Amino acid sequence: MSHLRLTRRAMALTLAAPALVRAQTRWSPSQPVRVIIPFTPGGTMDPVVRLSQNFLAQELGQPVVIEYKPGGATVVGTQELVRAPADGHSMIMVANSFAANVTLRPSMPYNPVRDFAPLVMCTVVPHVLCVHPSVARDFAGFLEAGRKPGAGLSFGSYGIGTSNHLGGEQFRELSRIDATHVPYSGAAQANTDLIGGRLQFMFANLPDMIQPVQAGQLRAIAISAEQRAKELPDVPTMAELGFPLVLSDSWFGLLMRANVPDAARARLEAAWIAALNRPEIKGRLEETGFTVLAKPSAQFGEEIKRYTDTYAQVIRANNIRVE
Repeated sequence: MSHLRLTRRAMALTLAAPALVRAQTRWSPSQPVRVIIPFTPGGTMDPVVRLSQNFLAQELGQPVVIEYKPGGATVVGTQELVRAPADGHSMIMVANSFAANVTLRPSMPYNPVRDFAPLVMCTVVPHVLCVHPSVARDFAGFLEAGRKPGAGLSFGSYGIGTSNHLGGEQFRELSRIDATHVPYSGAAQANTDLIGGRLQFMFANLPDMIQPVQAGQLRAIAISAEQRAKELPDVPTMAELGFPLVLSDSWFGLLMRANVPDAARARLEAAWIAALNRPEIKGRLEETGFTVLAKPSAQFGEEIKRYTDTYAQVIRANNIRVE
């Protein structure tokens, strides 16, 4: 998958945006609209869809149903969309793993650039760089500790190839600290081991870290976000600290088949953006730790390209492999 091909795809999406807007009033769904979630029920994607369901159904005139298709590191659910008719009645919610899989899993049974079109980038959860209190009091102290010869720090992640793994590896390279990755099968045990001092640092989901930071169990020394979080207003952004390129967060967005008619894509894009910007929906999502983005398809396409390119560099530089 060449850089040129990704660039052409992003340009095509940008050029197509006016046509999508013009077409948005010329299509309505003729049957229930399904949102495929490629994970098990009860995951962090659920609130984004469930809180939007009723408004979307009213807006579109058809029920909006959730269909769970877990397995294969989201490949099973994504294949389900590939098999669905390209008529606008099926979409999938994806996360950072969609961009990482382009490089991690080059033999997937579909082409992630050719076969799909971005619809809306819905939300993001920033990652906070947290350290055990025994390591350092602040960011400068952390860099000093991590750059000492033989420092041998350990940082955790929610699994090989996850967004906080790749963010941690990228930060390790850029900051020139001595650190080793320790993968976990999810957030719970990783967070426990960080609090217990068996890990020295980790990029972790903001909502998970607020309580342990406020209780003094961990120190939050940076946040990977465009601006500071209202929950931790004294924690500077990575850009403020001189590391603007660090990319570590958890986003969710919607994709459709690439050959879905423009009119259907435009109508669904407009409906989702309207739903996510409803005060009662946006407010509830932000209460649970999400930052609502509601970015349209062209911007989402640019973001997918940015994450795909960044992850490819990190994966190749560190020879990261998945089973």
